[in-house]
Amino acid sequence: MRFTFGPEARPVPKFGAGVGMRSDFGSNVLFPINIMGSLNKEWELGAKVDMFTYNQLDNVEASVDFGGRYRMGAARFIELDGYFGLNRNNGSALVLTYGKEHYIAKNFSNSYEARAGFLEGVTGEDGYVKFGLGTIPTLHFGKSFLCMIEITSSGSVGHLKDDFMVDIIPKMEIAFGATRVRVEFDVGVMQDDNNNQKSIALYVMTAL
Repeated sequence: MRFTFGPEARPVPKFGAGVGMRSDFGSNVLFPINIMGSLNKEWELGAKVDMFTYNQLDNVEASVDFGGRYRMGAARFIELDGYFGLNRNNGSALVLTYGKEHYIAKNFSNSYEARAGFLEGVTGEDGYVKFGLGTIPTLHFGKSFLCMIEITSSGSVGHLKDDFMVDIIPKMEIAFGATRVRVEFDVGVMQDDNNNQKSIALYVMTAL
């Protein structure tokens, strides 16, 4: 639930757009489409539409995310996302995010992210708030190629035992001028009734 394609500390372009596809290796596929832009050095805005397909296009559902981000310098930000189902019955949500990127060496950085989600769309019917923590060690090969490993966990107050999840997400990203192409593989490492899912995704983002 965010207007970008993932936790990123880098500034968005003056105006940009992206498309993607994520599959769970079965009949469920997600197609996200987003637009985003910067108002000035501090404020960024965006929106993303997620199209969910089930059983080989027999069932299509959609949701929309409107978000904004305030930058506190070059490497820290606070983000607020509002998530709404267009034809889904999974409820709405508000997600507050704090992120920071720290360069340990010239070609190595680490990003940190803390998130808190509210309302039924993210916590479930009986949950109160859902928290998420993540870190992304990143190797920079010049300005055109990145190798990342995102490690993220989350759990809901009120459903912590049944809802706690851990994901490990290796990513590779290559830039072609103003266009970036990212491939990522998500591995859920918890028990069967929590999160043992696996998925693969491809995203293309470009400045316009």
